[in-house]
Amino acid sequence: MYAIFKAQGKQFRAVEDEVLRIPSLEAEPGDRVTFGDVLLLEREGDVQVGTPSVAGASVAAEVVSHGRGDKIVVYKMKRRKGYRRKQGHRQGYTEIRILGIDLSDGKRKAAAKPKAAAKPKKKPAPKEKAAPEARAAEQADFDITDVAREMAESHGLDLAALEGTGKGGRILKKDVEAAIAAAKGDD
Repeated sequence: MYAIFKAQGKQFRAVEDEVLRIPSLEAEPGDRVTFGDVLLLEREGDVQVGTPSVAGASVAAEVVSHGRGDKIVVYKMKRRKGYRRKQGHRQGYTEIRILGIDLSDGKRKAAAKPKAAAKPKKKPAPKEKAAPEARAAEQADFDITDVAREMAESHGLDLAALEGTGKGGRILKKDVEAAIAAAKGDD
């Protein structure tokens, strides 16, 4: 079970008995704090997403300590101007231990309804429309250019009867045009 909550303008993932570092809080070590802005809850595979937050849910935590992070160095300079500034910064943080995640059972049941089930399912395509797609799937194993395939389908030619003159026996546009001319000559 975990929750995503918002504190000090940032989002954190809370798991019970986990220690997190969040931006500095004005609370003494040992104080108990509650974060009411829970954005997401997960419990036994059931995920509840808030809009924007889950109503009635909260994360309870205890302040463990305060500290400062590693120093970062900011260095500015402008070449050929004699301007150089070196500045260091250590960001303050508060360590908290997650005591528990409080859920709202009343709202939880209302939000657990799947919205996708209310939408009607799409009907399968009629068989007339599926026939060209099935024919294309049967002909997909031939090595043929796209233009040649479109021409062969529009004239109703069987690709198995065509001889390819391209590299590796690939059926080209000129092969299809030759087959069309031959079919017209037979008529």
